[in-house]
Amino acid sequence: MLRLLITSSGRPTPVAAAAAAALALLGAAAPAYAIEIDTGNADLSLRWDNTLRYNLGVRTQAQDAAMLANPNYDDGDRDFSKGKLVANRLDLLSEADIVWQKKIGARVSAAAWVDGAYSNLSNTNNATANTVVNGVPAAGVMSPYAKRYAQGPSGEFLDAFVFANVDLGGTPLSVRAGKHTVFWGESLLGGGAIQGISYGQYSLDLWKALSTPGIEAKELFRPRNSLTMQAQPTPELSLSAQTFFDWESVRYPESGSYLTVNDALLHGGDTLVAGPNQRLLQGAAGEPKKTGDFGLSARWSPDWLDGTAGLYLRRTADIQPQLSVTPAAAAVPLAACRPPGPVTSGGAYLGAPQSNGTISCYINPSAASLAQLMHGVVGQYNAYYGRDIDIYGLSLSKDIVGVSVGAELSYRKNMPLQSIPVSVLPAPLAAATPGALSPAQLAALNGDAPGARGNTLHGVLSLIGIVSKTALFDTVNWQAETVWNRWLSVTQNAAAFKGSDAYRSNPANVDAVTKDYVGLGVNITPTWFQVLPSVDLSMPLSWSGGIVGNSAVLSGGNKGAGSYSAGLSADIQQKYNVALRYVGFYGGYSTTASGAMNVPNGTNAVLSDRGHVLLTFKTTF
Repeated sequence: MLRLLITSSGRPTPVAAAAAAALALLGAAAPAYAIEIDTGNADLSLRWDNTLRYNLGVRTQAQDAAMLANPNYDDGDRDFSKGKLVANRLDLLSEADIVWQKKIGARVSAAAWVDGAYSNLSNTNNATANTVVNGVPAAGVMSPYAKRYAQGPSGEFLDAFVFANVDLGGTPLSVRAGKHTVFWGESLLGGGAIQGISYGQYSLDLWKALSTPGIEAKELFRPRNSLTMQAQPTPELSLSAQTFFDWESVRYPESGSYLTVNDALLHGGDTLVAGPNQRLLQGAAGEPKKTGDFGLSARWSPDWLDGTAGLYLRRTADIQPQLSVTPAAAAVPLAACRPPGPVTSGGAYLGAPQSNGTISCYINPSAASLAQLMHGVVGQYNAYYGRDIDIYGLSLSKDIVGVSVGAELSYRKNMPLQSIPVSVLPAPLAAATPGALSPAQLAALNGDAPGARGNTLHGVLSLIGIVSKTALFDTVNWQAETVWNRWLSVTQNAAAFKGSDAYRSNPANVDAVTKDYVGLGVNITPTWFQVLPSVDLSMPLSWSGGIVGNSAVLSGGNKGAGSYSAGLSADIQQKYNVALRYVGFYGGYSTTASGAMNVPNGTNAVLSDRGHVLLTFKTTF
């Protein structure tokens, strides 16, 4: 099913959804509660919609001592102690559509925000701070990028596109050009956004996903400059094509934010702490070209099927990174390090030989100067994004006994896999180190991802239903999504793969990849109408987590790790909404001998001490 982000709540029946998608691509769909502005011309319509949201959040869980003891996972944790505000945020979303004769038009949307909870951060531990100010680690501060998106005040344009509907030899053709979002497949919740056919079609806002358990996939895709065309050669068949002119990485919670998942990534982390008084600096990222991604799809809705079948072919770059680590110095066998000489050429001794026959050797001057080494900079790390991923998919959507069912199966070729950071070492050392690359081998990749890659299978099954009135409630809306992932083969750097025998043999590696992964997400919302005059009350309940195994793809999910939320929500006069909810995370991790968190079993495990209560007010005008 082709779904468009400018449509609003819920998934309708397959036939209705297909019709709504076609109308949206023509520019005929309007946001809920949109203001119709009288233009004085019957052929010209102008709609303007604004959504104002205020969030007030308080941390209810104490900081986990094991997490605080890991210097690369503690910044966001230290910034917000128990009982402190984690959100005092005002958001404004403004959307405008202009349409001429229901044939051509344009849409623009923009967001603005400010969050006072970030004006006074609690972290005072400079020794483990990953953000650098004037060359020195600084606690309780954020990078300009992280500060912009976490604190503000700031804003950004989202949609900015034009559209047209023409008749091409009797075939309706819809065209959309500019910054927009039209995603394919049957993804319903966050798990499907990672495991589904649409992965990589657009950047994903995982910051929003972690902040809002149970959020629908359509809320996570970020608009991207592209050209989308849809033709309807017969009433039963629609054909679509996309090509892209921009690329954006996934949006993670940045270093220092409350839901930070890794202090060293991506735009917020300046350094990676390697040990006491030792750091690696973040180098330039290896990003894919802005052009080259494309997609083709065909959707067929014959009467006998009473639903819609889809066929998809896509080429995409990854939106999540693999990492490389280039140490400037390392302990190597004495014979592997040249004697003292010009340090600019590398190979200089940095100390006396050790009893085990090794010596600290200056192996890579390009990773850090000798002066930097003397001040604790021991190398650099870089993020790389895999290119040329091919995705082939099938989908089916239909109503079955009153339940809206969406299913998809897809195959990914050349997919980046969960990997350890790839060490970049001089050729003789790289040859003797599993998973490592020499500088020449890394350069030969021309900025492509250096870790494990391979071929994978993915499945998504989503269900939407309604329970009629009972003695306990007036109605219940429910959603469920099961995702599945299997890795089939590893075609690049198998030694770096977190599913390798060597990685799995270490009991500390609780995030080791399994052959198969199964995850589940569920949203249940009982509702009571008119509990007070013009007030409807609901109880949104959300849970998602890994059921079987650990996924082979980044952010794919981990067994025994997930998130949940529970609360109450009041809709007042069908215009105002007030909600109170608790948000929590769970997941395990291994520890070092000193008790510090060593290896977390996925993102949710990193956030397992970040439980908080949120009060939200929202209105549209």
